[in-house]
Amino acid sequence: MYRQLTLNRRRVLQGLGVAAATATAGIVTPLDAALGVPAPADRQDTAPARGEPTLHAYRDYGWLRGFNVVPSWGARVEDAWWFYDGRKMRDEVALARQVHANCIRLWIEFTAWYRDPEQIAARFLDAVTAIAESGMKTMPCLFNRWHDSKFDYGGTYSANFRDGWTQALDYVRAMVTPLADDDRVLAWDLCNEPQAHDLSSELNRREVAWLGEVAAVVRASGARQPITIGTMNGGNIDTFAPLVDVLCAHPYARDRAGLEASIVSYRELSAKHSKPLLVNETIPGSLDDAVRAEGAKYYTELLGEAGFGWMGWALREGTAISTRRDRIDGNGFRGDGFHPFFTADGRLRPGLEFLREKPARVAPWEEVCSTTICRHAEFLHRE
Repeated sequence: MYRQLTLNRRRVLQGLGVAAATATAGIVTPLDAALGVPAPADRQDTAPARGEPTLHAYRDYGWLRGFNVVPSWGARVEDAWWFYDGRKMRDEVALARQVHANCIRLWIEFTAWYRDPEQIAARFLDAVTAIAESGMKTMPCLFNRWHDSKFDYGGTYSANFRDGWTQALDYVRAMVTPLADDDRVLAWDLCNEPQAHDLSSELNRREVAWLGEVAAVVRASGARQPITIGTMNGGNIDTFAPLVDVLCAHPYARDRAGLEASIVSYRELSAKHSKPLLVNETIPGSLDDAVRAEGAKYYTELLGEAGFGWMGWALREGTAISTRRDRIDGNGFRGDGFHPFFTADGRLRPGLEFLREKPARVAPWEEVCSTTICRHAEFLHRE
């Protein structure tokens, strides 16, 4: 049975353009897990064991509270880095601390990096520093697979990984290696919204194989933080679950009942895969401030109570699709996906004042810090 599965796997790998050496080395890769290939009992792996994350590994993420950042000057993800402004980045991410955010999901792409690898990597590291200066962690998102037909944000397309894409793995190494042991990084999000919902088609299998290679490179680069993938719902989460340490969901239900149903399904998926789940993109938009605020209220409450936390799309009004009123997307409560939490002049949108209230749960590192300070203060008082 194992021999037959291995032969099938080799055929799939050959069809995907993956190096034949991987198929014959006796190594169970992330694609093996997706395809259900078992490991032989007498095998001696030539690759390092996957291991568990040892930095920022948590059982649940109910305390997660943050935002996706599309810098205001970036109409596309490449713009964010080609025209990077460290001062503006600091001003913009600092807005999130007004509402007790503890994490920023920071998007970057191969297409941004290859223009000038050293310069773009340096800018990315500066952005991580900027986020840390505001007291938050970073969740890098390395690739984007969501695309809009009118005002596309850019990223990766299915054609990129059809025939092998080794250059992109150099990019992954360049991004991950300097931050592999860095406390400022909460988790690595390999890709925003990959499109495979099962393994029924060759294209889907290629996408899974590609992200399997990306995951392997992240781990081989020494990353101690958990790996996730910005999957959406149902089969999309199921398909990529074998590759990650933490599952991810992107709920955009347009009413409370729909969100509650999504939460039930997420709990089932978390139990099925015996992995925690977080939400790193969520909350439908609206051109109507009151509608957006009403939805944001129950979204943040329910997702926090479920132990998934939330990271809203997106922090500030800008030039990218869904961050300006004349370029909405379809993820709106009424189909009018205008998503910013803060306006172009840095004001919290009306109705969102509840976000300024201190949350019931804080991030684990904030909790430890607070406890240490309190104990130190008590000691000084006793003295």
